[in-house]
Amino acid sequence: MNNWIILGLGNPGKKYENTKHNVPWWILDILIKKLSDYKKYEKNEKNHKEYRFDIDDKSIYLIYPSTFVNNSGIALMDLLDKDKFLLEETIIISDDIKLDEGRIRIKRKGSSGGHNGLKSIINHLGTENFIRLKIGVGKPFPKEDQIKFVLSKVKNQEVIQKTCEEAADACLSIIKNGINKSMEKYNGDNNE
Repeated sequence: MNNWIILGLGNPGKKYENTKHNVPWWILDILIKKLSDYKKYEKNEKNHKEYRFDIDDKSIYLIYPSTFVNNSGIALMDLLDKDKFLLEETIIISDDIKLDEGRIRIKRKGSSGGHNGLKSIINHLGTENFIRLKIGVGKPFPKEDQIKFVLSKVKNQEVIQKTCEEAADACLSIIKNGINKSMEKYNGDNNE
C-alpha cells in the first residue's frame, strides 16, 4: 500500500486563517471535500493534525503542521521517521511571492526560493529533492516588507480560491498520473 503525504505549509491560529501564507491550507480543505466519499481518519499529533483517506491501494495523509511555517521541517521529520512514509511519496504545498497570483507550479526539486517553510524542510531533510506545488499569491511591491506581505489577508479571494481548486486537482494528478504528466498539464510553458 502506498502512503502519500500532502503537507500544506501554514500557521495555526485564527489570526492567520485568511493570510497568503495559509493558502496551502485552503488547498488541503478542498482536498478533504474532494475525498469525502472515501474512508477518513482524523488525528491530532504533537506537531500536526492529519486526515487520512484510503483510496484503492493508497492512503493519502493531508497534513496541517502546528509548528508554524518557519519550523515546518519538524512536522515533516516526525512523519518521515515513521517507517510507513517515503520522501518520494510526499508533496509539499507552499505559497510563492515570485509566482503571479493565480498561477501554480509543480517542481520535483529546487531551492527554498527564500521561503522559510521550504528552508526549514530542506534543513531538516538535508536535501532539496522533494516534490513541491507552489501557488502564486501575488508579488510585494519593491521595498515592501515580505513578512508583512505574506502575513496579510488575501485580497483576491475569488482568484485564489479558483487556483486552489486547480492545485488540489494537481496534487491528486501527481499521485494518480505521476509528476511528469502533471507538470505537463499544470505548468504550461513553464516546466522546470
